[in-house]
Order: sequence, then C-alpha cells, then structure tokens
Amino acid sequence: MQASVKTDREKYIGGSDIGVIMNISPFKKRFDLLLEKAGFKADTFAGTVYTEYGNTMEPKIRDYINNTFPEDDFIEDKHIREAKAGEPIGIRIHTDGENRFAILEVKTTSEIHENVNDYKLYLVQLLFYMVYTNKPIGVLAVYERPDDLSEEFDPTRLQLFTINKEDFTELIAEIGEAVERFIEDLKKVKANPFITEAELLPNAELTDITNRILAFEAQIEQLKQIEKKITAERKKLKEAMIEAKVKTWVTPGGYRVTLVPDGVDKMETVEELDLVALERDLPELFKDESDGGYMTYRQEKKKGKKGYVLITAPKKEG
Repeated sequence: MQASVKTDREKYIGGSDIGVIMNISPFKKRFDLLLEKAGFKADTFAGTVYTEYGNTMEPKIRDYINNTFPEDDFIEDKHIREAKAGEPIGIRIHTDGENRFAILEVKTTSEIHENVNDYKLYLVQLLFYMVYTNKPIGVLAVYERPDDLSEEFDPTRLQLFTINKEDFTELIAEIGEAVERFIEDLKKVKANPFITEAELLPNAELTDITNRILAFEAQIEQLKQIEKKITAERKKLKEAMIEAKVKTWVTPGGYRVTLVPDGVDKMETVEELDLVALERDLPELFKDESDGGYMTYRQEKKKGKKGYVLITAPKKEG
C-alpha cells in the first residue's frame, strides 16, 4: 500500500499531513505543505532508511498484535473522499489497521516516552483517522527502533496505548480547526501563486501583539531559569559562610552580604475551638451559630524560619 500513499498526494490531505498542518512537525513547514498541495512546489521527500525500516516492521507489529489479541484482527485499509464542489482538496487516509471498533497506528522511533500525550505528532494522526472513520477507540503501537535497525521483531520494544475518542475532545476540536484553516489558506494560495506566508497570518495588529507576547513569554522563561540558578547559588553561599563562620561582609562594590541564620524550633500552645464538645453540651448555641464556647489546648511544634543570605545594595549618593 505504500506506493499508493505517494500517488497524487497534492490532491488529498493525508494522515501524515496533520502534524504539519498543526505546526508540530519537525520535518516540514506548514507553508511548504500549502505550496505542495497547490501544485507550486514538488514534494522531494523520497524516504530514509528510517521510513523504510518503519515500512518493514509495520506488518510484523500488526501480526504480533493480532496474534496476541485475536478477538478482532486489525486489517490495513484505505479511505478516500474526493474534493467536493468548491473545495480545493480531498481527504485520503491509509490506516495501518482497523477493525469494527478501533484504528491501529504503528510507529517506529528512537524517542521513547511513558505518556501517550508526549507522542502528540502520532496522536493527532491517529485521532484524525478515528474521527474520519467514526471509530471510538484508537491503538497507538510505538516500537523502539534499535540502533542496528534489526528487522527481528522484539516484543519488549513495543509500547501499546489504547485511547478513547471522548477523552480527547479538545485536541480533536483543535485538529478540526487546523484542517479548516489549512483548506481556507490553500484556496488563497491557489488563487495567488505569489502569496507570502506573512499574508496568511491574521491582521497586522493581531500578529504584532502576539509576537510581543511571545517575546515576553520567552523572557519570563529565561528569568525563571535564572531564578533557579540564583536560588542554588544563594544556598551555596549560605553554606560557605556558615563553614567560614562569617556573619557579614562587604564586597568591593559596596554590597553588604549578611547571613540570616535558621530560626530555632520551639513549642507553642495552640488554642482552638472544640466543636464536638460545643455541639454535645450546648446544641442550641451550635445550631444558632452563636459565639462562645469550650476551648481546648494542645502542644504543637512550630518550625523556625529558614535561614538565608541577605544581600544589600550600597546606598546611592545624592
């Protein structure tokens, strides 16, 4: 079936396109895919040793799953919806396997995760198939690719994730919106071969505001990383001052560094209202929510404040 996948790709949106359409694919840019689907740019990807390895292992993985769970075998299939009137493109999907209830998606990779959400690039493709075929269940089979690309199937390298469509309603909506935007943009590209990527973005004001926010977000993330480093260095400085038995000192630049020691733990008497006794002996007060009543006392250990290093900037003259 692999040969048919590559035929007339510009006429259809396929499962492997979804990650690109959603801008989460590291392999191709969305605008390049638009140009390819519009017929203005050739798809020059001819495959790699890794894609060939995936093609080789896919039937072995599917056979293993069918032999392990023989209730309802997965069989690879193809679905095509030609472009309707006014639509610039149709939809064509090739499933690695499907049965009455579920879709199977097989992937081979060297990047292994424990959580299915960390396989978002694979997950959106599987969910797209599930929605298109109206199947409530999806099975993502992730096979850890060995360094030597051994074609001998090893079941210990296989991860199986079973997902329910109803658990991913937000992501499914995100996929649908992304596909709709892609189709609308494809109409614009076909109508204007010289259109630029920037012209497909929202209006200039929205773009400028978004870019400024993203720049600030990047700065905030940098500051968070710096704060972590400062916290770690302050801890080292505190330990060094304790070891050197230095309580305070002034840098050549006039900054005063002061060691604030850890507070001493102490016992305190804690006063609290005994609601059980109040309700038992004076139920009318309890029901009326009146003030009053029966106090109990207990001993509670109160931790002393954690010590730290205080750095005071020099006073500015004038």
